[in-house]
Amino acid sequence: MRLILLILMLSISLTTIFPIQSQALSCVELEGPAIDHFDTAIVGTVLNVKNDIKGFTGLKETKKYVLIDVEKSWKTEVNSQLIFEADFTWAYNFEKGKKYIIYLNEEKGNYFNSPCSPVVLVESNNDYEQLIGEGQKPKKEVYLGYKMLFKHDKDLDFELVILIIAFSLILIWKWNSKRVKSSKKVD
Repeated sequence: MRLILLILMLSISLTTIFPIQSQALSCVELEGPAIDHFDTAIVGTVLNVKNDIKGFTGLKETKKYVLIDVEKSWKTEVNSQLIFEADFTWAYNFEKGKKYIIYLNEEKGNYFNSPCSPVVLVESNNDYEQLIGEGQKPKKEVYLGYKMLFKHDKDLDFELVILIIAFSLILIWKWNSKRVKSSKKVD
């Protein structure tokens, strides 16, 4: 009986600490030109794609970040490089070195690619000029590659906790050895 109770309590506590996540997606078909439904559209070559885990303990969220070298933009003038966030689960599978037309929304200076926004792989310049027309060149030359260095595919929470425990044990051991030495000198 105790074993069953223990297993039951353990399973309830584990599902509370590590909840099972599920997501559903349903996209409504856009009416009219896609550009009318988004804050900006860009065409450019993907330089880097990284995943980053947000959150410390419990519920964690993985985000996908894409660094793109912007060739042209529509509706909003943007810099020569741009990092945008895409949904980890439903986002388009961007590949390094390939050129895309991407529709983005902007909020407080951060760009987001909706899982339902169209993404088009560009084979030639005629592809996007026929779709959207003549765009704007980037307003300023910038380098944002260094910001991608701080995005981590791995969750470092466990390593951080182990490091703190190890450091604490070393401090306790040093303090205890000093205490023992000082008590021997008194005797």
